[in-house]
Amino acid sequence: MLAKVSCISWVIGLLTLSGGLFAQEEEEQEPPYLSRAEWKRLRSLRKVRFLFWIGPLQNKAVYGVCFTPLGFREHYNAVVNGLNLEVLGIGTASIIPPGPALAALSPMDRFFPSMDTLPEVYNFQVNGVSLGSGFVQRGVLNGIGVGGGLIGKLNGISVGVVNVMYRAHGLVIGALVNQIAEMRGLEIAFFNAVRFRMRGVQLALLGNVVSTSISALGDPILEDSLSNEERGLIGLQVGGYNIVSYSALGLQIGFLNRVHGKHEGIQMGFVNEGKVLRGMQISVAANKCKALQGVQISLANECSSLRGVQIGLLNFCEGRLSPFLRVKLKDRRLTTSESSSESLP
Repeated sequence: MLAKVSCISWVIGLLTLSGGLFAQEEEEQEPPYLSRAEWKRLRSLRKVRFLFWIGPLQNKAVYGVCFTPLGFREHYNAVVNGLNLEVLGIGTASIIPPGPALAALSPMDRFFPSMDTLPEVYNFQVNGVSLGSGFVQRGVLNGIGVGGGLIGKLNGISVGVVNVMYRAHGLVIGALVNQIAEMRGLEIAFFNAVRFRMRGVQLALLGNVVSTSISALGDPILEDSLSNEERGLIGLQVGGYNIVSYSALGLQIGFLNRVHGKHEGIQMGFVNEGKVLRGMQISVAANKCKALQGVQISLANECSSLRGVQIGLLNFCEGRLSPFLRVKLKDRRLTTSESSSESLP
């Protein structure tokens, strides 16, 4: 009997430690909509339960294993230090047929109404491991999650069919779709969508998009969530198509690469499109850029203003055609009809 208790204690300790290794936010951090007194009162309502408890949890702090056979409602004002196991979570409907991709591509505002104020984000926290089918955790997961679902903030690793998150720090792997408001780290899926900021690496078979308005079939539309001067992407995108609505710093590799704002870096693909580029475009078919400071290499190159080199069969610049090679080292501004923000720095 003592041996069994000792074994359980070791397992719980390791699970808790795994959550602590990834933890970047403290449980005592106060949500923006509550005062310190209100937050302490809310935490004081939690009743401590050791070793094992059955969810969904409400006003509970479990040290051990929380088992939820059927998630008919979300956890509220609860924390699990150890293992959170959900057999059939409340979010399962979002990852079953007929449309897992459509569910993940639905507006993020439906789940996370604000970038800076999230009342739901403190309702539930797991420090350790979450396993389940479509669990809804509008809270903080510090550790490892397997099964996918809706998560407020992730510090660690999440593996699932569809991952929909407000903020993720770490590794996110989705069999179909990852949709994240703000990502720092590595995300891998058939399709990756980041709504606001991407700091890291996106790897996808279909495509990667950094935009407030995400559509796999049309162009992203820049809205007022971020200014065009703020970098939406810092890092690497590898996929069938890569699209950034804001400014970018880094490398794009894909069939189609497009940056709607200023771009410092390199584009490599079949077709590359940019607005203001300081760097290099290398493609098989065509490169297109309004203002270029750098190098274009392709069969066809086009830009409105050039300070650099074009190498290709057809080179268009300022309405003129130059076959094979065009070199212009003098700083030439765009025409007066263009916005000054589109000129070369």
